[in-house]
Amino acid sequence: MLKRLLIVRAAGTVVRPLGGMQAAAMPGRLRRSRGLTLVEMLVALAITLLMMAAVVTVFANVTQSVTRRRATLEMSGQLRAVREQLQRDLEGATCPAIPSRRPEANEGYLELIEGPQTDAYPSVWLWDSTDAEAEPDPVGTLPGIDLNVSFLPSSNLGGAVGEDGPGLAIGSNEVLDEDTPTDGRGLGDADDTLMLTVRSETSPFVGRIPARNGSTPANAAFGVWGREEVESSLAEVVWFALENPTERAGAETFAFGEPGFRTIHRRALLIVPDLDYGIDVTPAGIETANPNTVSGRLAGPGVVRVLGNNVDRTDISLALAALIAFQDRYDLSVRVEWDPTLPNSAESSGFGRWVIRANTLGDLTKRENRYEHHGYVFEPQTLIPPAGNGNSPARDRYFPFAAVSAGLLPASTPNVTIDFRVDRDLPQPTQSASFRGVTDPVAQNYVVAYEPAAGDVAADLLNSARVYAARPLVRLTRPTDTPATARAVLNEDGQVVHVTRGLAPLGGERRGDDVMMTDALSFDLKVYDPGVPVYSATRSNTGSPRVANVADRLLTPEDPTWEAAFWADLAATWPTAAMTNPNLLGDLTATATVPYQFERRGAYVDLGYGLSHLQFTGANTGRIVPAQRHAPRLFFRDSYAASGFVSQLPFFDDGLMRVATGVTNNETANGLAITRIVPGVPAMHTLYPTYDTWSQHYEQNGVNEDRDNQTDESIDGFESPGMYPVDTNDAGLIADAYALATALGPDDSGERETRPPYDASLRGVQVRVRVYERDSRQVRESIVRESFVPE
Repeated sequence: MLKRLLIVRAAGTVVRPLGGMQAAAMPGRLRRSRGLTLVEMLVALAITLLMMAAVVTVFANVTQSVTRRRATLEMSGQLRAVREQLQRDLEGATCPAIPSRRPEANEGYLELIEGPQTDAYPSVWLWDSTDAEAEPDPVGTLPGIDLNVSFLPSSNLGGAVGEDGPGLAIGSNEVLDEDTPTDGRGLGDADDTLMLTVRSETSPFVGRIPARNGSTPANAAFGVWGREEVESSLAEVVWFALENPTERAGAETFAFGEPGFRTIHRRALLIVPDLDYGIDVTPAGIETANPNTVSGRLAGPGVVRVLGNNVDRTDISLALAALIAFQDRYDLSVRVEWDPTLPNSAESSGFGRWVIRANTLGDLTKRENRYEHHGYVFEPQTLIPPAGNGNSPARDRYFPFAAVSAGLLPASTPNVTIDFRVDRDLPQPTQSASFRGVTDPVAQNYVVAYEPAAGDVAADLLNSARVYAARPLVRLTRPTDTPATARAVLNEDGQVVHVTRGLAPLGGERRGDDVMMTDALSFDLKVYDPGVPVYSATRSNTGSPRVANVADRLLTPEDPTWEAAFWADLAATWPTAAMTNPNLLGDLTATATVPYQFERRGAYVDLGYGLSHLQFTGANTGRIVPAQRHAPRLFFRDSYAASGFVSQLPFFDDGLMRVATGVTNNETANGLAITRIVPGVPAMHTLYPTYDTWSQHYEQNGVNEDRDNQTDESIDGFESPGMYPVDTNDAGLIADAYALATALGPDDSGERETRPPYDASLRGVQVRVRVYERDSRQVRESIVRESFVPE
């Protein structure tokens, strides 16, 4: 084998191959190899790094673009699904949006509830009082949302001149610190509730019902029933949103996401009134030994559960707890009622049991039969029991059976104690959950939130001794005729981690089954008001008349500036002339000093939008100043509610269901002494304006809903003084009840015991859904509109 040697030679020498090889056999003449200098190496390295950086940047941009597009697609898909489901539900509404309806017409119902929060004041956890801190205040012992670490999107409102902070604190309008990443104003109105009956022939509703084979209501205890899924073309559908609450330091349950964000929920409760489980009721209980022989009395079609002897006629709270537990486990539209025909050895008469019965559309026309319309009062002060059940105090369910209310408590009520009632057929927790209500810090008449009991920490809230097999009933134990609604929110394990005054989602093993969307910013319901004036802003100039600025947007009640234009339209002769001459509205012409011009009528508005702009409480009648705009909504006096200009704006009024205040007027009609209770503030319902298609059965059900000394006076054939003021000629209020009765004749509309909160047809509804994608920081919004005008 030929070997080669590496020879290092000096310059000018000739190198020959060993072994006498010819020079021609060698490769070409060796050339001197040249290395890289340090500078060249650094330049090459720099170029390489620049190229790598460029490649990384390109890939990062591509990845970011893909991520953003993917987030957009996912968010758009979620939003599209919610929008399409909302549209289908609204299109399938079974009830005409015209109050009042007859239950025998079997039409169902439509109900919209407007919460007190608005786009200007979207959350109680964002309120800042005038304390010069520019930070959201605590609500009781619960902290406000920490804007320094919050992921909530900000607004572009800006701060004061010379400041570069993100905006102003809600409530105080203090300028936020310039390092504050958000002002929280990306949130919107989300405490509204939509409830309606829906028919869907093409895509039937699917839900759980108690099993009809195996362990059924006819042969087993409630806690061990099986379940099956069925379809129905009819359902009672409920839409609502729940805001993630803040949690006290040391009491974090981590059951919710980022504070302030909302989760949109939807329940579809099947309407299946023909279910018949063949429940055989005996004096001792349910007969299960001989299923083929009737030993007692059959409960009959529609009855899906019969409560035991341990729940008597006065245990209304336990009956409601059983109803809640049933609807927590099954997707049926049902009601609880006392059946006096079923045998019961525990009753002195030998008869009477609480039963849970499936609803028909006609049943749901009545408010007391709808989902979560309990109307339970723990310790009333002046209310008369509707059925005389023997309770002392008269604990019972009372008209108007409000689904959501902030209550009306005695003045200077520092806190509100609550307790929990559990279905007796389910395992009982060995230790009760412990929460209390937090009242408004100024008026202390309204419950604004609920908090864990003082001293409770996470170990207490998540204690295994506090596990509930189903959502319990929450009762306010303060004496009042107007309790706030309260509902427990359970985590996956069944512990109470939050109490809300709105509707509560499914908990326990079903938690998440009703979720439609997370990280929502807004779920806002609006109705079409054909009479609301719409204005335009005008360009500032030196001449007169002013010139309209076509670039400016029109002003509707959702714009803060609308208030000034509306007030300018009224202020010249307010309040006397406006109450007697409704034509004053709509004549506003821009001048050198008034920068607003009337354009047209008609816009989508919040129910009770007048409460967000004006006050009608007597001494302080007038515009709401900015410091008051975010405060809890008050209510109108009847004298203003029936005024001429309000009659043109069907949804301007507070929309609260009024009952009597206890003040009486003694009058004489047809030779009879009549004691009429004067209407005033709502005695069973506050802060939540409600549109409801209502039921006419209240005028003939034998119950004295208005609590005077007459029952069902609108059908007695006499000219009885009515409870409610009626504006007969658009010229203001007719205050004298007897004059009103004689003016309109016997059994007129003014003699009704009850009235819908808005006695007007609903032409259209709008639902606005806004959602936020955190990774890409994108906000998307979708609007659903549905017309209820008959074709």
